[in-house]
Amino acid sequence: MASLPSFTPFVFLLLVIGCNARPLYPLPSKGDDGNRKPLQTFRPYNIAHRGSNGELPEETHPAYLRAIEEGADFIETDILSSKDGVLVCFHDVTRDNTTDIANRTEFANRKRTYEVQGENMTGFFTVDFTLKELKSLRVKQRCSFRDQQFNGKFQIITFEEFITIALDAPRVVGIYPEIKIQYLSINMLNGPMAKDLRTSLWRHFRNMGTRVPTCQKIG
Repeated sequence: MASLPSFTPFVFLLLVIGCNARPLYPLPSKGDDGNRKPLQTFRPYNIAHRGSNGELPEETHPAYLRAIEEGADFIETDILSSKDGVLVCFHDVTRDNTTDIANRTEFANRKRTYEVQGENMTGFFTVDFTLKELKSLRVKQRCSFRDQQFNGKFQIITFEEFITIALDAPRVVGIYPEIKIQYLSINMLNGPMAKDLRTSLWRHFRNMGTRVPTCQKIG
């Protein structure tokens, strides 16, 4: 059984300069992004936590599109790494509560138990599945009191797809990606998987021509 240390810091990143010469959002003192309406500065920012998850399954493409339609200034996501090192957008360290994985017979023997922050946790862990396997799953609502009509219709998205949603919005929209304590890896914080996740994250920004001037560590 693998384990995480009892204490690890978490990192959140705020992307403030855009990709390929297109500002993801301008600083208040900067100009706008071509023909797109710039980020508003007359009120506190509205951050769509996991998208419009009251209406649609959280952290899916439609949930983020809906949040932008509803006026979100930023869209927020949680970042994990697949077994093959691809960054994906998903809140839980396991897939049990918000996908159909429990009903997928081909994955029946993939449930594992790990020690996460001092407690044993059993489930289908993201880190044990490749991107192709994760993309075969379908997402469902976390809470039973929310609209269930979209269960089973949408896939998870990659972090690259998440960035593209913001870049393709009809107005300037910021992104708010987050890596929480237990998401860094199922191994030790400084182990190979954690290092691979951090390396992959920075590679995304570098390859897309994006600078990330703000990176805060909170422990």
